[in-house]
Amino acid sequence: MTTTIPEGQMLRQQTGGLRLSSVEGLALICAVLVLLAFVLLPWFSEAGVDSTGISALTSAAADGSATVQSIVQATQNMLWLVPAGAVIAFAATLWGQASRRRRLSAWLSRIGGLLVIAYFVLFALQDRQDTALTYARYASGGFWLAFFAGAVLVLQYTFARPAGRSRAASLDDIAVTDGGFRRLMRRLTDNPRFIRVTGFIFRFQSFFGLIIVLLLAIAASPIRNDANIFLSQRNLSNVTRDVAETGVLAVGQIMVIIIGGIDLSVGSIVALGATGVAFLLMRDFVPAIPAILIILGLGALMGWWNGWTSERFKIPSFVTTLAMLSIARGIAHIWSNDIAVPLSYGPGGADPAFEIIGQRINGVFPVPAIIMFAVAIIMSLILQYTAFGRHLYAIGGNQVAARLSGLAVTRIKIIAFMLCGFFASMAGILHAAQLNQGSPNEAVGYELNAIAAVVIGGASLNGGKGTIAGAIAGAFILGILDNMLSLNNVNSNIQLVTKGLLVVGAVALQQLRPRSID
Repeated sequence: MTTTIPEGQMLRQQTGGLRLSSVEGLALICAVLVLLAFVLLPWFSEAGVDSTGISALTSAAADGSATVQSIVQATQNMLWLVPAGAVIAFAATLWGQASRRRRLSAWLSRIGGLLVIAYFVLFALQDRQDTALTYARYASGGFWLAFFAGAVLVLQYTFARPAGRSRAASLDDIAVTDGGFRRLMRRLTDNPRFIRVTGFIFRFQSFFGLIIVLLLAIAASPIRNDANIFLSQRNLSNVTRDVAETGVLAVGQIMVIIIGGIDLSVGSIVALGATGVAFLLMRDFVPAIPAILIILGLGALMGWWNGWTSERFKIPSFVTTLAMLSIARGIAHIWSNDIAVPLSYGPGGADPAFEIIGQRINGVFPVPAIIMFAVAIIMSLILQYTAFGRHLYAIGGNQVAARLSGLAVTRIKIIAFMLCGFFASMAGILHAAQLNQGSPNEAVGYELNAIAAVVIGGASLNGGKGTIAGAIAGAFILGILDNMLSLNNVNSNIQLVTKGLLVVGAVALQQLRPRSID
């Protein structure tokens, strides 16, 4: 009976054990540097008094320096992370040499590096919180050497796998160590019931996301007078009212994204629409309905220009709409002479009929939200049951095939951009009605909100996928998230970071979407 020896194992027998790869050698060097910097080199220095990391950890440092002593007391518990992480990285790398689990040892080494870096992150946060003393000012050479060595320790395995292993040998090890897991996962993913469940989840991912965010908002809401603030009637009405503009913008934006384009000018068109309608009502005393129709026509005209220039000169829509972003904002400044136009009603003011747009029915149901839902329902029916809607999806799926099939691709794409501009100007009208003014400086970044809502709602930036209902759900996810963070007094900058991470997560989730449900 013959025994087949795997290629990787035969190589180890012939060479008498694997040598350190360049990556593993770098890991050992970094771990040693962290330990040396922690034990031997100055960690904090002030007024000629030095403190090493190990002496600070044992509270035997800085006898003559009150400043360093206060830093040590504030950060002492964090200091354990540095030697612990360095020891884990060092031991994991050596253990990988004595075993076949080199992939696992690489992960353990990376975790050790993360522990080291965690100390510096916590140190920076502590430094920001303590306004009476700037800690980083007293950091010395050992501190910074450990920081850079820890950073390299984390990043090294990102760029290369441990050397001395061919792809075949790696696959052999995988088959031995976790082949059973992979076979189990393959059996699971091939199961028809699993495919149906996964398809259902991805098909309604925006609604599941909305439910999750809603539950988080309820759980994290402050309690006042034994009542959940988020669930209060007034707060829910405010959320719906605030989402209206983003929802209307998302309805227009999804038309362009379905055909594989993008419109970056909608935020500036919102500002132009708000400024224009306020100017017409207050300075020219135009009645409400004609003023609204003029602004809606202006938005459609700008959308036509975006679509026509993109198709006529074969310029990506990213470029043409970026130019319109600047043009529309500039027109708004010229129109209003760089000042905001306040709205007032009554004698000598705007048409009182316009005030209805910004009000609430029975003090509860915001009119802007009702307009948003009406627009969403109409456009959803158009996309689902008309030839125009089917043509949009066909162009987004394969523009060349759609053109060869006889579709008027250029005309349909221009109409999609016109609808996007039309709804952007409608959002501008809602904006002016709610804030009782129109300003050329408002609606900055609204285009990003619209794109984020569409992407979170399940649309693909490559075109051919997306629904109106998903876009509205995405707008509500953003609105509820903003409201939840505001109720908890979270910094507005953190809200921006959270929104950006949410968009990245939604785009990444699209890569896992099964093709069978498209």
